[in-house]
Amino acid sequence: MTALAGLAQTGRYTVRRGDTLSSIAARNHTTPAALAAANGLRNPDVILVGQSLALSGSGGAAGGGSGGAAGVVVVRPGDTLAALAARTGVPVATLMAANGLKSTSMLYAGGQLLLAPRNATAIVTLARCPVPGAHFMNDWGFPRSDTGFHEGNDLMAKRGTPVYAPVSGTVTTKVGSISGNQVRLAAADGTVFVGAHLTKFAKTGKVKAGDVIGYVGDTGDAKGGPTHLHFEIHPGGGAAVNPYLSLVAVCR
Repeated sequence: MTALAGLAQTGRYTVRRGDTLSSIAARNHTTPAALAAANGLRNPDVILVGQSLALSGSGGAAGGGSGGAAGVVVVRPGDTLAALAARTGVPVATLMAANGLKSTSMLYAGGQLLLAPRNATAIVTLARCPVPGAHFMNDWGFPRSDTGFHEGNDLMAKRGTPVYAPVSGTVTTKVGSISGNQVRLAAADGTVFVGAHLTKFAKTGKVKAGDVIGYVGDTGDAKGGPTHLHFEIHPGGGAAVNPYLSLVAVCR
């Protein structure tokens, strides 16, 4: 393993099998105590494969430390938005805006919440639910061993369930080891919608909202797991935003 294995450009490290806090600290020119403090680790001897660690106190308090106006915070059992605001020093309104949440939104232990909005774009309006009848929750920000941060919502449905274009635009496809069969739909306003893990593709090129563009599956790193559509929204083609409230508006 090289000195930079697992290190993201955001100053974070994803724990791999065989790692210890001491070995991570040695490879990244810090100390176990500093890592424990930056990540709010109550027991520094317990770290999990796939866990995302901040490499400094200013890296975002991944384990719920003091944090700052950047990075992420990991939700602990029993946390509320008010508790997270008190722990991180980030106002509730900012946490809500950064993560597409309402004051009544449920928080899930282990989920990661952004501490600052990646952009100021409002909720994106969808013309059609991508997978009508699918089951989904606000799993934005959950830890991922491959990417570190879940930048979308998973719509759980049976294999072969049609996936519909949520808006009109242009669809292109790609196949990757992580996303499997992936569609990218570019809308006229520049917003890009991503759907991953399809079992197969359908209509490509120019599409209208409601056209079938693929079918739910488990390709890529979802192989063998529950079949679903991983769905992302990228306003202006930039950073992903939480699609949860956009999906709730048309799917429930």
